[in-house]
Amino acid sequence: MSTAIIASSYYVPDQRLTHAELARRYGEDMARKVAESSGIWERRVATPDQCASDLAVRAAEDLLTAHAIDRMSIDLLIFATQTPDYLLPTTACLIQERLRLPTGCAAFDINLGCSQYVYSLAVAHSMIEAGLAQRALVMTGDTVSRILHPQDRAVVPLFGDAGTATLLERAAPGQGFMGFRFGTDGKGAPFLMWPASGLRKLHSPESARETTDKNGSTRREDDMAMDGAAVFVFTLKTVPRLIEELLAAQSLTVADVDLFIFHQASELIVESAAKKLKIPREKLHYKLHDVGNSGGSTVGIALTDAWLKGRVKPGMRVVLSAFGVGLSWAATVIRWPDHALGPVCTVDYAGSPPPPPNQVNR
Repeated sequence: MSTAIIASSYYVPDQRLTHAELARRYGEDMARKVAESSGIWERRVATPDQCASDLAVRAAEDLLTAHAIDRMSIDLLIFATQTPDYLLPTTACLIQERLRLPTGCAAFDINLGCSQYVYSLAVAHSMIEAGLAQRALVMTGDTVSRILHPQDRAVVPLFGDAGTATLLERAAPGQGFMGFRFGTDGKGAPFLMWPASGLRKLHSPESARETTDKNGSTRREDDMAMDGAAVFVFTLKTVPRLIEELLAAQSLTVADVDLFIFHQASELIVESAAKKLKIPREKLHYKLHDVGNSGGSTVGIALTDAWLKGRVKPGMRVVLSAFGVGLSWAATVIRWPDHALGPVCTVDYAGSPPPPPNQVNR
């Protein structure tokens, strides 16, 4: 027996940060340049009173309700985030109560960034395989927009907020997760960091001091910052090798995989990695142009969107790959199960659509 994803959902806030607003803030030329390279023309961002747990709980409620899941059957809850409600207690304990899950349910947080979705799937899979759980609810969520300086043009145009929920349980032999691959390089930690966010560097008048770099981005140590060029180089060096090693361990090639879903960092990053791997465009799926890069939730969102659009079907081999903050990376290959409940999304996309993106699968 193996373990498989049998249902997934995602939720994004109602509030939009549009291309027009960024053009007013930074100038049309700069806003358009970022949008055309990233593929992100609109972001969904949390209100000041919305937490990552609120978005993830909504995704979970949608999933549980749509499929009439017996909440008493869930005995493992994992919540992955880097923007928790509190540092103490763990947010998963609060979610257990909000979702009315049984008190016999194990619940804990995973503090991880962009790679959180794949890592969390691996932990849940391992616990089910070990007989420590039968049915796992894996949730991710971050409200990155709440920890960005509004004048940091290096990150504000990219990031949005979201939450996801994924249900895992045992699958028939030969179906579900086939293998995982992981990696870490802490030397790259400064490339993506929220300096005054914990106990190493406390909030202070010094951390609140604003600085502006040569590119016109303003930030404080109280804000998350990113070295985009360094992250791009890391991705092109690491992700192709990660996928090659994952597939080789399963005696597979790119030709044997039906669909690749990468962390939706930007179209440029994904296209560049895919080009090095010689992945045909029709084997990629994107969901970022109208929701932004939501960090650790992007793979769950793109997977759900692909499933909703009929691009994920029983028997298919699907590769999920995530990478970023840490630096950290992970990937898995899945043989999609014959019997699954399906994807759920209740997000309202009504309104003025963003300009046409540069999506490879449009």
